[in-house]
Amino acid sequence: MLYHPGFEALREVARQGSFIKAARALGISGPAVSKQIKSLEARLNLVLLHRTTRAVTLTEAGQRLTEILDRSGGEVESLLEQLSLGQERPFGRLKMNVPMSFGEMFLHRPIADYAASYPDVIIDVDFDDKRVHLVEEGYDLVVRIGVLEDSGLYARRVGDCPIYLCATPAFAERHNMPQSPDDLSVLPAIIYSNNPAGLTLNYRDAAGITGSASLRPQFYANSAGMMLEACLRGVGIALLPSFCCEDHLASGDLIRLLPDVETSPDRGIYAIYPDRRFLPLKVRAFIDILEDSLRMTRRQ
Repeated sequence: MLYHPGFEALREVARQGSFIKAARALGISGPAVSKQIKSLEARLNLVLLHRTTRAVTLTEAGQRLTEILDRSGGEVESLLEQLSLGQERPFGRLKMNVPMSFGEMFLHRPIADYAASYPDVIIDVDFDDKRVHLVEEGYDLVVRIGVLEDSGLYARRVGDCPIYLCATPAFAERHNMPQSPDDLSVLPAIIYSNNPAGLTLNYRDAAGITGSASLRPQFYANSAGMMLEACLRGVGIALLPSFCCEDHLASGDLIRLLPDVETSPDRGIYAIYPDRRFLPLKVRAFIDILEDSLRMTRRQ
């Protein structure tokens, strides 16, 4: 490949950790640095840098490229050829973060299927419910359930995840079945601690009227699995994602409280990634497998 000014701009941004500092070192403007790198990315059909308000981070391709820019032209050409193959077949490291309970119950199979199908990809997966900084922590992909935030990241909705208000039949009999959302404030509740609004139930009734109701905390947990277990033991009512409670509702171990009331807004399952430009095939292929797996699960 012929020389491209974006190589020097990329190297300087990697060295300085900043577009402004790189521009100063190169004696050009910040927009000029950005333009050179975008031109290089377009020519290579690769994303080399992720840029947020907090940091500038090299992608895997950007990291590998900057490491060999001082070597011979043949080595650079060889790496570029290898990176271009990653757009034809999944290749490299796929680092992702998925929710603990949902991951253990539903994602272990599609992740293993993906690993078996694409042996040239190194899988690095964290099962964790904590909030992560996708770009700064180097994730290619994060799977999340809920309402999508306006974060500047990109996402694809791969499934639905309604939330049900549940209790055991014995609990409902002991405390009397609530007749309206206002009755919930006197009942002990199991609260998802990672949700800042966890003490409030936002709902929409059968007539389409929206409202909110306060919940009385009895038990906090950051895991849907722990919340389910506490609910099954009769500790309290719980707002549970459908993936972990539908079997128990079908068996009668749990019942839905206020079945004509839906939680609002609707919750989805999202695959979130840092940049839609030249989305790596390794990421795109996993999202496709995940979506197909969730679709098959819904049909069963």
